[in-house]
Amino acid sequence: MPARAWACALLAALWLAATAAAADRRPRILLSNDDGIAAAGLLAAYTELARVGDVTVAAPAENQSGVGHGITYVEPIMMREIEPLVKTDAPAGKWYRIAAKPATCVRLALSTLLSERPDLVVSGINRGDNAGLTVYVSGTLGAAREAAFDGIPAIAASQAVSPEMDYRPGAAFLGRLAADVLKRGGVPRGTLLNVNIPSGEIKGVKIVPGALTAGVNTYERRVSPRHETYFWNVWTEPTAEGLDTDVGAIGHGYVAVTPLRVDETDTGALKELEAWDLK
Repeated sequence: MPARAWACALLAALWLAATAAAADRRPRILLSNDDGIAAAGLLAAYTELARVGDVTVAAPAENQSGVGHGITYVEPIMMREIEPLVKTDAPAGKWYRIAAKPATCVRLALSTLLSERPDLVVSGINRGDNAGLTVYVSGTLGAAREAAFDGIPAIAASQAVSPEMDYRPGAAFLGRLAADVLKRGGVPRGTLLNVNIPSGEIKGVKIVPGALTAGVNTYERRVSPRHETYFWNVWTEPTAEGLDTDVGAIGHGYVAVTPLRVDETDTGALKELEAWDLK
């Protein structure tokens, strides 16, 4: 066989071998959250995601709810690898307990801790929904959005609060959704999926936009034993009547799936501002 033909045959064989190996490889999934690495929602999500792929956990050491897309950068980021907090039949991935905000946990994992780029990043399952305008303050969304910045498919999952907080049905749905995203080759670049799970029985799934509704923050004035005035935040979840938004869908017992874009540019306003002829 001529040298050139032999080289082409070798390259073809190597390409086929690499393709076969890639097909046999289990998907790589990075799991994070904002409730802390030991939170029940993350443990339930891990159990289901481990059926789908090889899961690495990189999550905050403590609760970081409500920090939005904040980052940790002016203090050392303490990290400790711990034993898996969930035992499954699947091979155990590494668990990183990180003293940092959720978005930083994901960024640290993507840039330093992982040897290979993940096929999917999942954040959650958060205790409490992240519907309506709460997406702007949610650390759960911040962690998922950080992955979407790099064009990695990402899912943020949250569940409405109830006395029982049984995460198993929502985690089972999350596992099916993750498998579907991976099977389809991801989501459009720069898009993340915001998933909100109802507190009780799941009636079905609604693909809906986010509501332009904010919850209500009130502040109770209190006085400390030292006669110092302080305020205690009281939060009321947003509500909506219909089924056409995420808030309304979960209120009626449906899982709400809302695609969000990293690019928040208002293209219509761009044209209007151009007409201002700013100098």
